Amino acid sequence: METPHKKALIYQEILQRLLAGRYRFGERIPVKEIGEETGVSRQPVMTALYSLQERGFVRITAQVGCEVISPAPDEVEDFYRMFAAVEGVIAGLAAGRATADELARLRDINAQLDHLAPHAASAADYRRINVDFHRQLHLMAHSPLISARQLANFEMSDFFIVQSCGFDAHLDRVAGEHQDVIDAIASGDARRADAAAQAHILSVSATVVGYLRRLAG
Repeated sequence: METPHKKALIYQEILQRLLAGRYRFGERIPVKEIGEETGVSRQPVMTALYSLQERGFVRITAQVGCEVISPAPDEVEDFYRMFAAVEGVIAGLAAGRATADELARLRDINAQLDHLAPHAASAADYRRINVDFHRQLHLMAHSPLISARQLANFEMSDFFIVQSCGFDAHLDRVAGEHQDVIDAIASGDARRADAAAQAHILSVSATVVGYLRRLAG
């Protein structure tokens, strides 16, 4: 019998495969193959896939199987509008609540991102540092409930990036956009911080959605 821990590992394994682009938009998820590779039965694989369906990554059709979602560009753009709005709220809260030490840590993380060479950095390096930056930003808002909700949105955004333009498409701009957020938070101006954070996410959206629209013809 698979333990809850094992089921959680299967969920994370499939999620990481999605975030790495192993399964593309519209592609069938090989349930049997995943079970064989991870040494588990079909049931925990399907349990993980049902959880991923609830989060919007896959679609399960009875008697047919499971496939990766294939959203229209307009749907992806709608997602990013929501994502940007929440990130703006978080940045605005951080402008009024962050400590000097927290802000210094945010600057240090962004410096790491700024030092990545756009065409030499790995997607894993970019994603790791970018996640660190936004986790720190969320910590500075001192609003754990909102931050926990937003983390799921970041995973969906990374999924869309991998499925479209790739992380390197935005690497030459991200540190500068992050710096705008840092400067706004440092000023203590919540509206400015909100606007800077939204502008950053919407900039990513323009790159991702633009790619998907070109692909759709």
